[in-house]
Amino acid sequence: MRRTRAAWLIATAGAALALAGCARKPVELVESREAMDTLVTVRAIAPDSKTARAAIDAAWKEMDFAAKRLDRYTEDSDVSRVNRDAGGGFLTTVDPAVTSCLAAAKEAYDLTGGAFDPTVGPVLELWHKATERGTPPTEVEIQAALGLVGMDKVEIHAFGVDKAPLPGAPGTATREGAVYLVGLYKKGMMLDLGGVEKGYIAGRMARRMQQHGATAALVAAGGDVYALGERPANLVPPGGDPRWAVGVQDPRYPDDREKLYTALRLRDQEVSTSGHYERGYTVGGTRYSHIVNPRTGQPVNRHLASITIVGPDPAVADALATGVAVLGVEKGLALVETLPGVECLLLVIPDSDFGQTDPAKVTLVPYRSSGFAALEFDPNMPAGKKD
Repeated sequence: MRRTRAAWLIATAGAALALAGCARKPVELVESREAMDTLVTVRAIAPDSKTARAAIDAAWKEMDFAAKRLDRYTEDSDVSRVNRDAGGGFLTTVDPAVTSCLAAAKEAYDLTGGAFDPTVGPVLELWHKATERGTPPTEVEIQAALGLVGMDKVEIHAFGVDKAPLPGAPGTATREGAVYLVGLYKKGMMLDLGGVEKGYIAGRMARRMQQHGATAALVAAGGDVYALGERPANLVPPGGDPRWAVGVQDPRYPDDREKLYTALRLRDQEVSTSGHYERGYTVGGTRYSHIVNPRTGQPVNRHLASITIVGPDPAVADALATGVAVLGVEKGLALVETLPGVECLLLVIPDSDFGQTDPAKVTLVPYRSSGFAALEFDPNMPAGKKD
C-alpha cells in the first residue's frame, strides 16, 4: 500500500531557518530527509531557534521509533513479528504504537465496509508474484489469498490503558504494567499498515513537536501532510492566510513537483492523496493499479486517477484515501459526505483519454465533496494577495 508522492507543502518565504528580526518573534525551522520510502519534510514554528531545534529533533526521533515498529518490510519490527507468529495460537506483545495504528485502521475498515483492510497483504503479494511470472493470479489463487484477509481474523488487546489525550498523540497514556497484544488467527495472514502508517506517524511527529515547545508544525511525508496549528503573523505575507498551504499533485505529472492540480489551506488537518494513474503492476503487458480491492482480490479501476482526503484524524484520513479508491466515485463521495470534518477531491480520467501518452492531452474530471472547494486556493496567485 505504499503510495507515490502526491501532495506536499507549498514553500513559504524563508530558507531552512527563517529568523524573525525581533528575538521575541516566532521562528521557523525546516528540514527534510529520505525516509519511509519517500521524502519527509518537517516544519516547526517555535518561540526561538533553540526550541525549534529541539522540536525538530524530537520529530525525527519519533519517526524513527514508530516506523521501526510499524513497517512490515523491516525484519525486526513489531508488525513483522506479528506476521511471523500468524496462526501460532498465541498473541504477540507489541508497542502501543501498533495497537494505536491498528485502531485507526479498524475505524477506516468499519467506515468503508472493508474497502480498506490492513490484512490485504497476502493478496498484494499474489500480484507482486504475478508481475514476475507474467500472468495474472488465477481465481483459485485469489480465493485462497482472500481466505487470509479480514479484520475479523485479527485480535487486538490493550490492558491497563488510559485514552490518549489528543488525536494523533505519540503513544498512549498508560498505567504501569500496561500490555499490548496482537494476534492473527490463520497462518499466512499478514498485516500491511502501509495505507495508514504515514498519516499516523505524521500525526505523532506533529504532536511530539508540540510537546517540545512548537506552537505550530507541519509534517509532509509524500502524499500525506499533517498541519498543526497555523503560522504566526510575522511569518505570513501581508494580507496572507495564516493556515498552512499544501499543494495537491496533478496525477498526470507524478514526478514534477511544480505541476499542481490545486492547493489547500489547512489548520489541524491531514491531507492524504493517493495517486495511481502512473503506478501499479504490469502483468503480461497489461497495466494494473497498485491498489487492490480486499474484498475481490482485483486491482481497482485506474480511471479514478487521484483521491485526496482532508480530515482531522491523520491516520484515518490516510486510510480513507485507499478505501475511497476501492469504493469508487459514487460510493466514495457518499461516504465522505457522512463524515464530520472530512472532505475529498476525486480526479477521474474519461475512457476517451485513458492510455493517452501525452499527459497534456489527458482530461481530468473533478468530483468534490460539498465542503472541499472552501479549502482551495489558486497556487499560482502571488503570495499575500487574497483569493
